[in-house]
Amino acid sequence: MVELESVPELVDPVLVAAFEGWNDAGEAASGVIQHLESTWDAVPIAEVDPDDYYDFQVTRPIVEMTDGETRGITWPTTRVSWARLPTGRDVVLVHGIEPNMRWRSFCRELIGLTLELGIRDVVLLGALLADAPTPAPSP
Repeated sequence: MVELESVPELVDPVLVAAFEGWNDAGEAASGVIQHLESTWDAVPIAEVDPDDYYDFQVTRPIVEMTDGETRGITWPTTRVSWARLPTGRDVVLVHGIEPNMRWRSFCRELIGLTLELGIRDVVLLGALLADAPTPAPSP
């Protein structure tokens, strides 16, 4: 279960999500989430426990080393952050890696989170590569 950290009552929240994997060509979708987190000074509010959803031989953790010493390990997971826009509306940003297993449970957790936060609008971002000759006119 996703455990929320301290979150104020949200104002007409919208959720925007992107997942790294097959539908994130060139990191176009996940890059948008990272940009919005930075631009809007988003605050982390939750993280999905990765043990149930990732095969760490396929989706490896990132080890940070400084001066030859291990300084930290970042486990692959889905992270949730929150920001209040200048309009007064709140946005919840979800950035994650597609799970390797237990998709239905993973989806139930995220849907439970949206219900708990009172979110009614959800936007999922994605990007796919396509063969498109450049001299052809755009349809």
